[in-house]
Amino acid sequence: MIFRPSIAVIAWAVFCFTAQPHREQATPQDPVLLSGIEADLASRKCDGVRIDPDRFRAFSSRTQLNHADFFQKTRSVRLQAALDDLDTRLRTDRRAACEAIWIAYGPASELRLLRRS
Repeated sequence: MIFRPSIAVIAWAVFCFTAQPHREQATPQDPVLLSGIEADLASRKCDGVRIDPDRFRAFSSRTQLNHADFFQKTRSVRLQAALDDLDTRLRTDRRAACEAIWIAYGPASELRLLRRS
């Protein structure tokens, strides 16, 4: 009698542990989220670089994403890997990483999410 509930518990545990890593696959919004999060990281980690609030608001509105989408929701495995890579680059060669982000999101870029403070 105890055997049947044990099988159910084991089956449920196996499902929970194996389903979690596959739940958050890449989403179509990953590149947009990556842009916003990279710009935010640059504003916190790179000297003299700040988010341009008006352009960031317009970018968020245009892509229909809000603060929670960028900073509070669970990230896909692919997006988290890209952010981990950026974090590593910022720790190992901050100057080069900041320069690359500035080129990607500064005033000469298409998005222009960053400005100098």
